Amino acid sequence: MPTHKLIILRHGESQWNHENKFCGWIDIPLSTKGQQEALHAGELISKNGLKPDILYTSKLTRSIETGLIILNQLNRIWVDHVKSWRLNERHYGEYQGCDKHEVFKSLGEDKEKFQYIRRDYHGTPPIIPNDVTDPSIDERYADVDQSLLPRGESLAMVMKRLIPFFDKEILHKHLVERNQTVLIVTHGSIVRSLIKYLNNIDDNEISNINVPTGVPLIFELDSDLKLVKDYYYLDTELAKKGIEKVKNEGLKRSDAGKL
Repeated sequence: MPTHKLIILRHGESQWNHENKFCGWIDIPLSTKGQQEALHAGELISKNGLKPDILYTSKLTRSIETGLIILNQLNRIWVDHVKSWRLNERHYGEYQGCDKHEVFKSLGEDKEKFQYIRRDYHGTPPIIPNDVTDPSIDERYADVDQSLLPRGESLAMVMKRLIPFFDKEILHKHLVERNQTVLIVTHGSIVRSLIKYLNNIDDNEISNINVPTGVPLIFELDSDLKLVKDYYYLDTELAKKGIEKVKNEGLKRSDAGKL
């Protein structure tokens, strides 16, 4: 039975990752470090003999830019590239653009409340009211049924709009039917959702999963779409450092980007 390889990674560091802000659907470019992370991700993929046949990204620049840097590094800039809003980051509602530490302070520096909103499966940020303009929803979503577009999401809500698309469009169509190696360059909450789905992780346990920027992870599946081994990062030490950083975001003030 053939083994199908799926490459998934969170985009390289964005400028707002660097500044410790909630990005969500706001279109923030990569930082210089994020561009370097994307280059290194391409090197890791090449070193491990992986050749993506198709690239999937979100509609957000930091995801697209990372994916194109990787493909250029692999001399595979020519492969098909599909952009979908369903691969967009979790919508952080009224917290979008806010400093994470300031949100932590607004919650009374209550670590449990803060981490519930950040990491719990059902934790939801304040929703942007329907009568208030959401600047992160722009012309790139003009062809989408506007009632489907979020104004604040929990991870459970993310998975509801993500998994049917991922299962039909990516797993069955490209991995199994076409036997292609798929590269998905997306966002932290999407990677967490896919880890949960592919590994059948319990709703409560997913809060313990954090995802570093710019480190590819590999899923190997059989034709029944069952994992043949545990997923793994192509640079375990780099992943560990990145995971620890993400885990503690917001709990302390960051002076990045400030004069």
